[in-house]
Amino acid sequence: MKISEVLDCVGPREIPIVDWNSNIDDVIQIMTDFIHSRLVYVVDEEKRLKGTISVDTLLRHIYPHHYEGKIHPHGILRRITAETARHIMEKRIITTTQDETVDNVLRRMASSGVKEISVLDKEGCIIGDITAIDLMRFYYMTYRR
Repeated sequence: MKISEVLDCVGPREIPIVDWNSNIDDVIQIMTDFIHSRLVYVVDEEKRLKGTISVDTLLRHIYPHHYEGKIHPHGILRRITAETARHIMEKRIITTTQDETVDNVLRRMASSGVKEISVLDKEGCIIGDITAIDLMRFYYMTYRR
Protein backbone atom coordinates (compact mmCIF):
# COMPACT_ATOMS: atom_id res chain seq x y z
CA MET A 1 0.00 0.00 0.00
CA LYS A 2 1.18 3.50 -0.85
CA ILE A 3 0.80 6.77 1.05
CA SER A 4 -1.28 8.08 -1.86
CA GLU A 5 -3.97 5.55 -0.85
CA VAL A 6 -3.99 6.87 2.71
CA LEU A 7 -4.34 10.43 1.38
CA ASP A 8 -7.29 9.26 -0.72
CA CYS A 9 -8.85 7.71 2.39
CA VAL A 10 -8.31 10.89 4.42
CA GLY A 11 -9.75 13.07 1.69
CA PRO A 12 -9.02 16.74 1.14
CA ARG A 13 -8.33 18.87 4.18
CA GLU A 14 -6.51 22.08 4.93
CA ILE A 15 -3.01 21.82 6.32
CA PRO A 16 -1.69 24.03 9.14
CA ILE A 17 1.02 25.98 7.32
CA VAL A 18 2.76 29.24 8.23
CA ASP A 19 5.44 31.23 6.50
CA TRP A 20 8.73 31.09 8.38
CA ASN A 21 8.58 34.86 8.87
CA SER A 22 5.16 34.68 10.58
CA ASN A 23 5.08 36.04 14.10
CA ILE A 24 4.45 33.75 17.06
CA ASP A 25 0.87 34.99 17.52
CA ASP A 26 0.08 33.87 13.95
CA VAL A 27 1.59 30.45 14.68
CA ILE A 28 -0.59 30.12 17.81
CA GLN A 29 -3.68 31.10 15.80
CA ILE A 30 -2.96 28.48 13.13
CA MET A 31 -2.31 25.81 15.78
CA THR A 32 -5.67 26.47 17.44
CA ASP A 33 -7.52 26.52 14.11
CA PHE A 34 -6.50 22.96 13.13
CA ILE A 35 -7.88 20.41 15.56
CA HIS A 36 -6.68 17.39 13.56
CA SER A 37 -3.04 18.37 13.94
CA ARG A 38 -0.56 18.89 16.75
CA LEU A 39 1.98 20.46 14.38
CA VAL A 40 2.25 23.61 12.34
CA TYR A 41 4.32 23.23 9.19
CA VAL A 42 6.74 26.08 8.48
CA VAL A 43 7.50 26.93 4.84
CA ASP A 44 9.78 29.38 3.04
CA GLU A 45 8.89 31.87 0.29
CA GLU A 46 8.78 29.07 -2.30
CA LYS A 47 6.36 27.08 -0.06
CA ARG A 48 9.01 24.41 0.63
CA LEU A 49 8.86 22.75 4.04
CA LYS A 50 11.61 24.02 6.34
CA GLY A 51 10.47 22.85 9.75
CA THR A 52 7.66 22.14 12.17
CA ILE A 53 6.40 23.65 15.38
CA SER A 54 4.72 21.31 17.84
CA VAL A 55 2.06 22.13 20.37
CA ASP A 56 4.67 21.33 23.06
CA THR A 57 7.07 23.91 21.62
CA LEU A 58 4.36 26.55 21.64
CA LEU A 59 3.33 25.71 25.20
CA ARG A 60 6.95 26.01 26.34
CA HIS A 61 7.20 29.36 24.60
CA ILE A 62 3.94 30.75 26.01
CA TYR A 63 4.33 29.30 29.53
CA PRO A 64 8.09 28.98 30.09
CA HIS A 65 7.79 29.18 33.89
CA HIS A 66 5.92 25.85 33.88
CA TYR A 67 8.73 24.15 31.97
CA GLU A 68 11.84 25.62 33.63
CA GLY A 69 13.34 22.26 34.54
CA LYS A 70 12.59 20.77 31.13
CA ILE A 71 14.15 23.43 28.92
CA HIS A 72 17.78 22.82 28.03
CA PRO A 73 20.01 25.84 28.79
CA HIS A 74 20.96 26.14 25.12
CA GLY A 75 17.30 26.64 24.24
CA ILE A 76 16.59 29.41 26.75
CA LEU A 77 18.11 32.26 24.73
CA ARG A 78 16.40 31.05 21.57
CA ARG A 79 13.03 31.03 23.33
CA ILE A 80 13.53 34.45 24.92
CA THR A 81 14.47 36.14 21.64
CA ALA A 82 12.04 34.24 19.40
CA GLU A 83 9.90 36.49 17.27
CA THR A 84 9.01 34.40 14.23
CA ALA A 85 8.19 30.83 13.29
CA ARG A 86 11.72 30.42 11.97
CA HIS A 87 13.12 31.05 15.46
CA ILE A 88 11.23 28.24 17.21
CA MET A 89 10.72 25.67 14.46
CA GLU A 90 12.26 22.20 14.64
CA LYS A 91 14.47 21.74 11.59
CA ARG A 92 14.85 17.97 11.87
CA ILE A 93 11.69 16.73 10.22
CA ILE A 94 10.43 13.39 9.01
CA THR A 95 8.59 13.48 5.70
CA THR A 96 7.26 11.14 3.06
CA THR A 97 6.08 11.17 -0.54
CA GLN A 98 2.92 9.79 -2.12
CA ASP A 99 4.89 6.91 -3.62
CA GLU A 100 6.39 5.61 -0.38
CA THR A 101 4.87 2.51 1.17
CA VAL A 102 2.76 2.71 4.30
CA ASP A 103 5.03 0.10 5.94
CA ASN A 104 8.14 2.24 5.45
CA VAL A 105 6.40 5.31 6.83
CA LEU A 106 5.06 3.41 9.83
CA ARG A 107 8.55 2.08 10.54
CA ARG A 108 10.03 5.60 10.52
CA MET A 109 7.19 7.03 12.58
CA ALA A 110 7.55 4.28 15.17
CA SER A 111 11.32 4.58 15.43
CA SER A 112 11.20 8.38 15.79
CA GLY A 113 8.10 8.58 17.97
CA VAL A 114 6.25 11.02 15.71
CA LYS A 115 2.49 10.80 15.36
CA GLU A 116 2.21 13.03 12.33
CA ILE A 117 4.15 13.28 9.08
CA SER A 118 4.02 15.63 6.11
CA VAL A 119 3.67 14.40 2.54
CA LEU A 120 5.84 16.34 0.09
CA ASP A 121 5.96 16.67 -3.68
CA LYS A 122 9.21 16.53 -5.68
CA GLU A 123 9.91 20.22 -5.00
CA GLY A 124 9.63 19.78 -1.22
CA CYS A 125 6.22 21.44 -0.93
CA ILE A 126 3.53 20.01 1.34
CA ILE A 127 0.68 18.28 -0.44
CA GLY A 128 -0.81 16.58 2.62
CA ASP A 129 -0.24 15.28 6.08
CA ILE A 130 -0.83 11.90 7.67
CA THR A 131 -1.55 11.35 11.36
CA ALA A 132 -1.50 8.17 13.42
CA ILE A 133 -5.32 8.36 13.52
CA ASP A 134 -5.40 8.54 9.71
CA LEU A 135 -3.31 5.38 9.53
CA MET A 136 -5.66 3.60 11.96
CA ARG A 137 -8.67 4.69 9.91
CA PHE A 138 -6.96 3.48 6.73
CA TYR A 139 -6.24 0.10 8.36
CA TYR A 140 -9.84 -0.25 9.52
CA MET A 141 -11.31 0.69 6.15
CA THR A 142 -8.89 -1.50 4.21
CA TYR A 143 -8.61 -4.64 6.32
CA ARG A 144 -11.56 -4.75 8.73
CA ARG A 145 -14.55 -4.04 6.55
